[in-house]
Amino acid sequence: MTLGRATARRSWVFVVVPLVLAALAAIAASGIHDRLSYGGIIARDAESNRAAVAVRERIGRGGADVVAIYRNSHHTVEEPRFRRAVEDSLASAPKGTVVSAMTYWSRGLPPLVSKDHHATAVAIMLAGADDTSRMASYHRLRPALRAAGFRIEYAGPVAVVDGVAERTLADVRRAELIAFPLVLALLLLIFRSLVAALLPVIIGGLSISITLGVLVLLSGTVEISFITVSLVTSLGLALGVDAALFVVGRFREELAGRDSVPDAVTATCATAGRTVFLSGATMTGIALGCLLFPVGVMRAFGVGAAVVIAVSAVLSVTALPAALALLGPRVNAGRLRLPRRKGTNPVRGVWARLARTVMARPGHYVIGTLLALLALTAPFAHLTLGFPDQRTLPADAPARLASDALGREFALGGLDAVQVVVTVPQQLDTRDGQRTLTAWASELVHLPGTGAGLIAATSQHSAVIYLTHSSSAEDPATRALVRRIRALPPPDGGQVLVGGLSAMAEDTLQLLGRRLPWALLSIAVFTYVLLLAALRSVVLPAKALLVNALSLGASFGALVWIFQDGHLTWLVGASRTGYIDVTQPVIMLILLIGLSMDYEFFLLSRIREQYDATGDNTAAVAIGLQRSAPVITAAAAVVLVVSAAFATSGVTMVKELCVGMFIAIALDATLVRALLVPAAMRLLGRANWWLPGRSTNSGHSGGHAPLAHPMSARRSDDP
Repeated sequence: MTLGRATARRSWVFVVVPLVLAALAAIAASGIHDRLSYGGIIARDAESNRAAVAVRERIGRGGADVVAIYRNSHHTVEEPRFRRAVEDSLASAPKGTVVSAMTYWSRGLPPLVSKDHHATAVAIMLAGADDTSRMASYHRLRPALRAAGFRIEYAGPVAVVDGVAERTLADVRRAELIAFPLVLALLLLIFRSLVAALLPVIIGGLSISITLGVLVLLSGTVEISFITVSLVTSLGLALGVDAALFVVGRFREELAGRDSVPDAVTATCATAGRTVFLSGATMTGIALGCLLFPVGVMRAFGVGAAVVIAVSAVLSVTALPAALALLGPRVNAGRLRLPRRKGTNPVRGVWARLARTVMARPGHYVIGTLLALLALTAPFAHLTLGFPDQRTLPADAPARLASDALGREFALGGLDAVQVVVTVPQQLDTRDGQRTLTAWASELVHLPGTGAGLIAATSQHSAVIYLTHSSSAEDPATRALVRRIRALPPPDGGQVLVGGLSAMAEDTLQLLGRRLPWALLSIAVFTYVLLLAALRSVVLPAKALLVNALSLGASFGALVWIFQDGHLTWLVGASRTGYIDVTQPVIMLILLIGLSMDYEFFLLSRIREQYDATGDNTAAVAIGLQRSAPVITAAAAVVLVVSAAFATSGVTMVKELCVGMFIAIALDATLVRALLVPAAMRLLGRANWWLPGRSTNSGHSGGHAPLAHPMSARRSDDP
C-alpha cells in the first residue's frame, strides 16, 4: 500500500529515474562485448583443466588452442614449396600471439598430414593467461596468416568457441528483431489497446538494458560469459513482459471500478504488485542456486538470471505503476476494433467448466496425465551427456567444417582425443627417463578401448600423449577409458593428469553429482517455505514440487528425443548431436523450476483466496482456475513466443535451452495446470489446506489476509 501511494504521488520521479538508469546502462553496455569471457566452461580445479594448464606451463608446446589446416590441391606436403609456404605463413604471426606451433616438419609427426597428403595440420598454442586473452590472440593471428595458393581452415577449441560466440551474438540481435514485434502483436490481442500493449514491452526493454549495464559493472568480479547475453535478452523480454502484463491488466480492472487513478494504482500495487514482487523474489533465489557450482558459465547464468529477474520485478512495482498513474484512463488509448468479448462468469466460464469436468473423474485425469508425462520422460532414461564441441555449431559453420575434416582426414582423429600429461622424476632426455616413459606409455596404449597413441611433446620431466579411441567423446565407453587411465598407477614418483573433451565431461558430471543434490535441496526448501507462508498449507507446496518435477522430467525427455536421438530435428532447425550439453540439465532445471513455480504461485494463491472465501474445495479450484487461467495462459504465450524466437539460434546449446523452455511451459500451461492440478486437488480434498494447529473446515479463515492474485477481477477476467 505504501509503495502504491508513493508511486502515485511521485510518479515522475519513479518514471524518470529508471529511464535515466537505462540510458546510462545502455551506454555502459555498448562495450560489453569487450568484457565478455570466453572461458569458464570447466571448473578450475578439475583434473582435465589442470592437465591443460600442465601442458602450457610444464611443457610449453604439444597443446592445440587452434589447429590451422593448410590445403593445396596441387601440391603435397612432401614438396619443399609446400613446407616453405606454411613456415613463411607461420613466421608472419603477429608478435605476442603464438607460444608454439607444432608442424609435421618440426617434429616429424605423420598424424599431422592428411590421408591424401594435400593438407597438413599445425597445432598452435596461443599466448594468453586465460581463455579470453587467448581469444584476443586468435583474433589478431587469424587475419595475419596467409599463404598464396593455400586455403587455411581453423579448428580447435578456441576456433569453435569463437564461432559459437560470433553466431550467438548475431542470433541475439536477429531474435530481438523477431521477438519484440511478435510480443507486441500478442499483447495487442490480449489488451486490445496499443498503449496498454506497449507498456510491458517497454518494461522488458528497460529490464534488458539495465541488466546489461549491471553486468558490465560486475564483470570485474564475476566472469560474464558471452552466453549470458543471450540468456539476459530472452529472459528479460519474457519475464519483464510477464510481470508487467499482470500489473497492467490489474490496473485496468481497478481503474474501471474506482473513482480516482491514485486509488487504482494503490490497489494494483497491493495486489498484483505484491504477487509479482514475491514471485520475482522466489525466482531470483532459485536462480542464485547456480552459484553453488564452481563453473564460470553456470555462475554467470545464475548471476545474469538473478539480476534480470530482480530488475524486472522492481520495475514492475515502481516504474510501471508510476507510468500508469500518469496515464490514467489513457492506458486504454489506441483501442483495436475487434469483436467485443463478453464478460466471463467465474462460475460457468470455460476454465471453470473444464475444472469441474476434470474433478468429476479426478482419478482418470491423474492417471492419464501422469502416463502422458511419463511417456515424454522415458527418453531421459538413456540420456548421454557430453562436453560441447564443434557439433554445437550449424553444419555449415567454418569452425565445424574444419573440425569435422580434422577428424575425418587425419590419422590422429579430431578434437575428441584423450590428452594425458605424465610427469616422471627422471629427466626425459636420459636413458632412464626414456625407459620409464616408454614402459608406462606401453601400459597406457594397451588399456581396453585405447587406439593409437602419440607422444606430441616433452620437456625435462613431462610429456603430453594423445590417445585415439573407437567411440565418440561423449560415449560412456570413452568416459570409462578416462577412468581406467586415471586408475592406472603412475610411474614411480610421477604424476598423471588426464584431459580432453571426455575427461572434461567426466569431471563436470562428478562435480554435478556432488553439488546438484545440495542445490536441489536448497531450492526445494526455499520454495517450500515461501509457498508455505503464502498458501498457509503443508500439502500444497509439496504437491507443487512434485508436479513441477513431473513436467520438468517430461521436457528433459523430449529434449533427449529431439537433439540426442535426432527426431523432429527438422522442426526445430537442428541436427542430431548424439548428446546433451553436460551443463544444460542443471541450467534448465533451475530456470524451469523458477518459471513453473511462478505460474504455480499465481494459480494456487488465487485458489487459496477462493477457499478462504467459501470453504468449498471444489468450488475454489474451479473459480480459482477460471480467474487465473486467462492471465497465466497469456503470460505463458509470451514466454512461448520469446522462446520460439530465440530457438531460431544456430547454436545448439542455445537452441536446446529455448526449445526445452518452450516444451516445459507448453506442458505446464496445458496438461499440468489445466488437468493435473485440478484433478490432484480434488483427490486431496480438504487435505490441501491442512496446516498443523489450524482447522481446514472454516471458510473465512480470518487472521491472515489471502494473497491476492494479480488478475482477480470483480466483473471480468479479461486482461
